[in-house]
Amino acid sequence: MFDIVTPLYNKEEFIEATIRSVLAQSFAEWRLFIVDDGSADRGPELVRRFQDPRISLIEQTNRGVGPARNTGIHAGSAEWIAFLDADDVWNADHLEELDALRRSFQDALLIGCAFRRFSGAITPVTHSATGQRRFSRYFADCARGAELLVTSSAAVRRSTLAEVGDFKPLPGNEDVELWARLALHGPVAVTSRQTVNYRVDTGGITDAGVTGHRPASKPTRREDLSSTIPTLEGALPGITDPVLREDIIAYMDSRIGVRLVRAVLEGDIAYARQLRGLYRGKPTGKAALGAALARLPSPLARAAVAIGQLIRRR
Repeated sequence: MFDIVTPLYNKEEFIEATIRSVLAQSFAEWRLFIVDDGSADRGPELVRRFQDPRISLIEQTNRGVGPARNTGIHAGSAEWIAFLDADDVWNADHLEELDALRRSFQDALLIGCAFRRFSGAITPVTHSATGQRRFSRYFADCARGAELLVTSSAAVRRSTLAEVGDFKPLPGNEDVELWARLALHGPVAVTSRQTVNYRVDTGGITDAGVTGHRPASKPTRREDLSSTIPTLEGALPGITDPVLREDIIAYMDSRIGVRLVRAVLEGDIAYARQLRGLYRGKPTGKAALGAALARLPSPLARAAVAIGQLIRRR
């Protein structure tokens, strides 16, 4: 059995397709809890048209996506909770694949399938292409740039949530922060099988996280760069496993690296230099090149970036 939690806020254009993708699941042991978070459109009305007894609509005043998901979590009782945003669509074998993951990796407490981005209309497939199931070194994989899962492709153990806590009311990326807490607590299992269709360019919070949200501010403290860094900084002193410590440091440095590369590409060399000073380890990949450019005088660094961009366009 899976409880499915869907927060709904002004997504009347998409919610019917989302629900239909749940009804089409080959794995039929599920309950869907749709939490309307104060929508001003016809979304809740459209949900009520579905008469399947496994679908429940919960309505509350607007509190944000994290609290809406928490409401759905607490409405259910199944040990495994899957998440599905109100504008995303599952292939018909998504829950079947999640069930296979949890059975194959019984120690896992966070599991997830691969996803593909789309926009516009879509017809979900009945049988997704095959993929590889494996345990993930979550922080190391993410530090290397792997996109393991999005909220609509993830499922978590209820008993573990009771230990690590619910989604926090953060301004963004509250899902990624929860995944970090779960990965600190125990194993993560993933599959490269793409069973989730993740809609982009609809203005959702997760959309911003995956496609690269650009905040207006320029934080200069490590803990302000990502919602996960304060969580990981707080946990690091108590972690004795040297491999896990190394993976966590690499993960935190990779969050800095994203900002550093962006700053260099935007010509903000002074800010790139500030970010370089926040590293615990050494920059790698594109961030290493960005850090090297940031050591140059600002006019020379900007000229090097401009030349590189011109070459790439040709």
